[in-house]
Amino acid sequence: MDRRQMESAVAGIVRLLGTSLKNLGLYPASHPLVRTPVEKCCAEFLPLFADRTELALTVSDGTLVLEGVPIFHLTSSLELFLARLGGIGVPAVIFERGVATEDIERFVRFLHETKEQGLSVSAIKDRLAEAGVRHIRVTSTEEDTDDFSIAREIYGNAIDVVVQALKDVRGGKTPDGAVCDRTVREMNGMISRNRDAMLALTLIKNFDEYTFNHSVNVSILSLAVADSLGLSEQSRVNVGVAGLLHDVGKTQLALDLIRKPGTLTVNEFEEIKKHPEEGYAILGKMTNIQDETRNMVREHHMRFDRAGYPRPEPELRVNPHSQIIAVADCYDALTTMRSYQKARTPQGALEIMRKLAGKSIDPDLVQLLERSLGVYPVGTMLRLNTMEVGIVTGAPEGGNGHPKMAILYDRAGNPLPSPETVNLSEADPATGKPRRRILGTVNPLFHPYISLESVFAPAPV
Repeated sequence: MDRRQMESAVAGIVRLLGTSLKNLGLYPASHPLVRTPVEKCCAEFLPLFADRTELALTVSDGTLVLEGVPIFHLTSSLELFLARLGGIGVPAVIFERGVATEDIERFVRFLHETKEQGLSVSAIKDRLAEAGVRHIRVTSTEEDTDDFSIAREIYGNAIDVVVQALKDVRGGKTPDGAVCDRTVREMNGMISRNRDAMLALTLIKNFDEYTFNHSVNVSILSLAVADSLGLSEQSRVNVGVAGLLHDVGKTQLALDLIRKPGTLTVNEFEEIKKHPEEGYAILGKMTNIQDETRNMVREHHMRFDRAGYPRPEPELRVNPHSQIIAVADCYDALTTMRSYQKARTPQGALEIMRKLAGKSIDPDLVQLLERSLGVYPVGTMLRLNTMEVGIVTGAPEGGNGHPKMAILYDRAGNPLPSPETVNLSEADPATGKPRRRILGTVNPLFHPYISLESVFAPAPV
């Protein structure tokens, strides 16, 4: 599709949205003048998704822009559409591949029925989830928000979803599966856009909020592996939701047992072993939860050699994606400090996992996780030949070459006022060889605490 065709298609889609919204003010939702533009809009989207997973519609300086194509010739229906977006407080709308007629219809109805002005992005997200909109989401505008800030907002929203889900279960309520689905789709979209930004957040640990952080981290790591496997979008979402809710069954156990710092007794461990089945039952009551997701939650402790729990029957065909959750669970647990263990470095965790490969976890998925994270995973501290010490902030471009890195300490061991991004490919003019080379990893415990927030957040302008 060339530029002119793109502009024509974009203009047609936005005008159809505007026409449906305008007609909804005159006719019921089932009327052809409301329904037909929606159906045409859905059909017009299909060719645009041939080479992309999502399309962004933004409002910039009072102009509607879809995928960088501005719509200047506004009809009365488009003016109404623009006014509703601005009035409600929608800065940007993301249409995802798989968007259906029902999604567009419900989104248009949301614009028509919402009377409040200036809603927050999070409030709009909740409204759309409640309306059953699955493949359309709203987000902050990207011009004034960096990827790490967007990822951090998505991560924070996911924490809130886990907190509410666990609170609901303990209170005898059924969690909202649609909200979990929407949250995972946001994380999945961000991983496709900037994997490093999302993976970096899994290294920012909060000991006091371990349960919530762990659930989100397992979801992110699982999504990264699923993406590397080339799974379909729906399969990735199923994996991500399973990661997010893999421990929801622990809500049925006594809090003292879950938080016990020491070794469990035989009877206590038998109680712990019930949580996959409990989780499977809880997910069975939730809406918008796929059977594949339920099975992954039930099977994530069965082990690669089938010697785990619940012990599978000989004829049971375990879902191969269940081991994605197991591998992500293992990695995040090993890299997190608990009252009964020290936190391993990313490389230390992978070394332990290599020994477990073929027994409790799938060796192929361990290798895939390593490739997803890179030779030096995000968060690994390194010493360079200049004696500077820094931290890996991203995998190499295309998976090959040097990792992205920020220097934290100078050659004398003094912390820098702010992290300094460096290019390990930069050559020394005198020799033509790389100016900086990696000597090896550094134990972060040998250095004063550095906030990863300061490393990954952009420097103030």
